[in-house]
Amino acid sequence: MANAVCVIPIECKFGPISAFAYYVDAPEPAIIDTGVNVSAVQDIAPTLAEHGIRIEDIRWILLTHGHVDHLGGAYAIWEKTGRNAKVVIPKKEARLLRDKNEQIVDYKSLQGKYITDPAIQEKHITMLTTDISGTTEPDLEVVEGDSIHLGGDITLKVIETPGHSIGSVTFVLDELNWAFAADAVQIYGGLSGIPTIENPTLYRKSIHRLLEDVRPNRLFLGHPFRNINGDMESAQIEGEQVATVLQASLDMDAKLKDSARRHLTNGLPAEQHELYGPFGRVAEEIGYTGDPRNLPCAFFVTMHGYHEELIGLQIK
Repeated sequence: MANAVCVIPIECKFGPISAFAYYVDAPEPAIIDTGVNVSAVQDIAPTLAEHGIRIEDIRWILLTHGHVDHLGGAYAIWEKTGRNAKVVIPKKEARLLRDKNEQIVDYKSLQGKYITDPAIQEKHITMLTTDISGTTEPDLEVVEGDSIHLGGDITLKVIETPGHSIGSVTFVLDELNWAFAADAVQIYGGLSGIPTIENPTLYRKSIHRLLEDVRPNRLFLGHPFRNINGDMESAQIEGEQVATVLQASLDMDAKLKDSARRHLTNGLPAEQHELYGPFGRVAEEIGYTGDPRNLPCAFFVTMHGYHEELIGLQIK
């Protein structure tokens, strides 16, 4: 493969945060992740136009997982390609592309489970459904070992890297060993200062796999994440820094696991913190001061995951 493969990072902004989509220049051009509903018009098309590329010419829409900030713009991009692009999503999360209501199901079983104010829940549900441009049937539901051929000698291998979500995958650009991991790698979390981890057991295994087996030359993440000092790292990482970022992700997991073990081993405490519900002691110990009533918010999702791991309910 020629080293001239061009990847264009596209920052899709919404509210106080942003998510990255990645355009891969190939005989059959691909976009990896799509931001939210407005991203196609607001961010993706203008950024591509700056490089002399038309969004209409995209032939593959590759989704690393089913969260709204990564698949929300998929339908809008698909429409702009004249419905010619092939839409690809991990098999375990295809339901989230087909049916907006599945996003609500996941929300109510994770963050929404710990939000008692119906008005806040309704606000979050409205935001979730509004940020999705439309639903569609995927052309491919990928699993471990699948490959996406973008023409010529450009191939993306599918590696399952669950944990952030149950079905997250990493697309690895063959030969160059560039890994589009999106949110499968979280370091020390985003603006809130805590990673979003639905299943810590699987997350840990996925990070170890990337660090020890895949060993990417470049790592393309879904968001800028914080390092141990609280500074925001770039979402595009290369060289020796890749291993540093992966190890930092394991270090944060170990910190969260240890705190959860101390405070949640005997079940959820009866005392309810005003903001943090049954996880108030953990929040205090790790120095978390964010507001979990905002969306998106990692705190309740992640604490739920570590609690379930402790009591043996995690899928391993």
